[in-house]
Amino acid sequence: MSLTFEEIAIAFSNCNSDAKKSFKDYLINLYKSKEDYEKGFIISNVNNYILTDIEKLLSKAVLNICAADNLIKQGYFSWGFVTSYYANFFLIQGLNRTQLNFTTWVSRSIDCVEKDYQKKNLHIIGIANSSDEHQRQFKRFFENFSHFRNRKGIDRYWNIGIKGFELGNESEIRNWINYEIRIDAFYELDLDIVEFRKIIKDNQCSPFNENKGNSRKINYSRSNLQLAMARLRMLTYTLNFIAVRTLEYQSYYQRNMKNRLKAIDDKYPDVSKWIKELFQQWLIFDSELIEEDVIK
Repeated sequence: MSLTFEEIAIAFSNCNSDAKKSFKDYLINLYKSKEDYEKGFIISNVNNYILTDIEKLLSKAVLNICAADNLIKQGYFSWGFVTSYYANFFLIQGLNRTQLNFTTWVSRSIDCVEKDYQKKNLHIIGIANSSDEHQRQFKRFFENFSHFRNRKGIDRYWNIGIKGFELGNESEIRNWINYEIRIDAFYELDLDIVEFRKIIKDNQCSPFNENKGNSRKINYSRSNLQLAMARLRMLTYTLNFIAVRTLEYQSYYQRNMKNRLKAIDDKYPDVSKWIKELFQQWLIFDSELIEEDVIK
């Protein structure tokens, strides 16, 4: 059963996202044996490590969004998709962690699931088959957020972000671009210049406002970047909710968001206007964001 926003806030109460080590490092320092992980065990009061990791995943996602935007505007469409894919991958990892239902890696894939969010207990157990880790994390994301399909959406971005990629399986597309020899991967040199410029023109516009492009070519990268932005909204909304309810986190959240916006302005001034405008709306602390009819 997925956690509600209020339950998430309770689970992360007394957390500030400023832990000095990652959750993975915490697990490593427990010096648990292979047998311990096979049997499973309970740990408690580790949610600040997890919240710290979520903040880092958010920064990684933002950087990959900026990079993907730059790549697809410069004509590197295939690598732009891979980059936007990683933005999505980091975001779904962060969102899974807000649900305290996620996987991590400590010499093998580890399943981490909350057992009592009020007591802050987390069950840890090794996963026997550790292949297809990316697919597993996406599957967990769709399981964790499936309940949003049957309730009133928060906004249009949530309604987009909770769904799968409309053009196919994200992980599989990333794999065949990266590892397979195909005519529809790294095809940029083969495009005629007119079609090439049409795609670049499409990539300069917000896919939320102008979803249908001018090019005949399937534009995987632009659509996947749209999905990353929608999931960015999901994660920042959830973190903002925690910050509203948790004073210990609120000041750190405000500081981190302010630093991110300044860094983007100073270091990446050529980020597309539509992305920058959404960053300015979402990478902030908004005490009035939460409405009673969408938090239960």
